[in-house]
Amino acid sequence: MKRWIVLMAGLLLATSVAASDSVRFGSRVVTVGDSESKVLQVAGEPTRRVKLESEYGGAEGYRLDYDQGRKTVQIIIAGGRVVAINEMY
Repeated sequence: MKRWIVLMAGLLLATSVAASDSVRFGSRVVTVGDSESKVLQVAGEPTRRVKLESEYGGAEGYRLDYDQGRKTVQIIIAGGRVVAINEMY
């Protein structure tokens, strides 16, 4: 858990992050609450897939990263649903 906090703090300091409720992929949109299957239909396969763990090492979900030019879109999945969307510039 400490590694996760340090990693996220470093990312926040190094880049500009914008949290939002939706993100556009071409003419289609992914929003918080959408299913994982909809994300994959709309956005395709992610550039990276990162497993997220609890402080005790149990799986909490995962993060799908999509590179879009100079921006990276991070979609956090937990329980089969989108719980957060972050855009990093």
